Amino acid sequence: MTMDSSNLNRELTGVLFPGIVKNDEKALACLGGIRNISQVYSNAAKRRLGLSYQPNNPFIKKIYSNAKRSAGVLLKVKVKKIQEGNEIRRELISTVVVGSVKTMFRFESMCDFQYMPVHIEPTKDRPRCILEEVLPSGLDKFEFMLEPAPLLLIPATFTRFEKPICYAYTDKRYPDRASPERGESVHSKTRTLRGAQVSPYVFSLSDELPTEPHETYLRQKELKLESNPRLIEEIEVIKKLFVDRPIWSLNLIRYHTKIRIISLKVIMPCLALYMKTGPWRSMWVKFGYDPRKDPKARIYQTLDFRLRHAAGVRSMIMSRDETASDRERNLKRKLTEVAASASEEVAEGTVYFRPGMTPTQRHIFYQYCDIQLPEVEEILAVEPSPGFQCHIKRGWLPANTDEICRDHMFRYVKDTLFNSSNSDLKYEEHGSASDSDSNSDDDNAVNEMDET
Repeated sequence: MTMDSSNLNRELTGVLFPGIVKNDEKALACLGGIRNISQVYSNAAKRRLGLSYQPNNPFIKKIYSNAKRSAGVLLKVKVKKIQEGNEIRRELISTVVVGSVKTMFRFESMCDFQYMPVHIEPTKDRPRCILEEVLPSGLDKFEFMLEPAPLLLIPATFTRFEKPICYAYTDKRYPDRASPERGESVHSKTRTLRGAQVSPYVFSLSDELPTEPHETYLRQKELKLESNPRLIEEIEVIKKLFVDRPIWSLNLIRYHTKIRIISLKVIMPCLALYMKTGPWRSMWVKFGYDPRKDPKARIYQTLDFRLRHAAGVRSMIMSRDETASDRERNLKRKLTEVAASASEEVAEGTVYFRPGMTPTQRHIFYQYCDIQLPEVEEILAVEPSPGFQCHIKRGWLPANTDEICRDHMFRYVKDTLFNSSNSDLKYEEHGSASDSDSNSDDDNAVNEMDET
């Protein structure tokens, strides 16, 4: 018997399905269908493939798989079964090489713990699925809201981690602040911040802003300079940016300078103050500049933009779960050379918004000056009235400015998606939904930096 290896140069992508497949159509439905698989395959460096064992159940927590480099061969083997008495003998007929598997999707996340919409009646031992009683059918009348409903309160998430980890429960993470007066109270213990022991700045109208960096960050910079002398040049580049503009987002600096995030985490705390809350949330403010005293700082305020569930627009933009994180892409081998260079790049739609452009994710923090819409620019051009004081939430902008700007942005996004020549973006155009804001917590905002 000879093996046909003529297709060995044919590259394939494999999906290791976590189960025994008896029905191909149901297996594809669990993966989101052919359309979703094709979209993930075309952008495998940034997208993840999701799997749900109950595709029609929205309460199921999907498990996700990243594309990984693989070295395998897919074989097609024909075996003939021969009955010999009570035994079955198998005879190999032929072996054909279908192709070489260069990329593989493996599902390695936990999926055996789920919160399901079930109800257990006292008279019956088996639980009963109440999915149809919980989800509206779309044709229910108002009386549906007045009828008794089963009790169902499912948490938003089951666990922070998708994979099993070994965790050592020790007291080192919780320094004891107990005193003789307090005693051994659980309230006297607190979790230490990750990285440097410096608390992030919480916005206030009365507290003075720091005018110089903390000594912890300066020591961290000196240590980094010993192993990375190029850091001095990168610091000078960012200093020039703060001369032209006193407030920046981290992704905007990454977009203009192409400096790696690992270097920015050392440089930024030495040059600017990170605003954890307030009108300039998630922004870096240059030391010595107080935006609370300058009405011109209104153009640098943060706008929290989230896509709405209107006409299927939200489903046209990838969610945070479907997007592979920078950390995952950096720790693993890149699929292609293009993916290796693009892992540190920031898309223009992440920091700027203009007509004909769509956001890169469903939840993004923009600065008002980077929203290049005539309606928004007209609002920012209006000077605050004499005697107007900086507000703890709105800053220097009038009330409802954020809602008005979101309305304009969403209108542009919807027009761009529905007028696109890409047919894949129109598959839910005829759907109907509310124009209310999305408040789901599963999508973390872009331009927000972890506490370091």
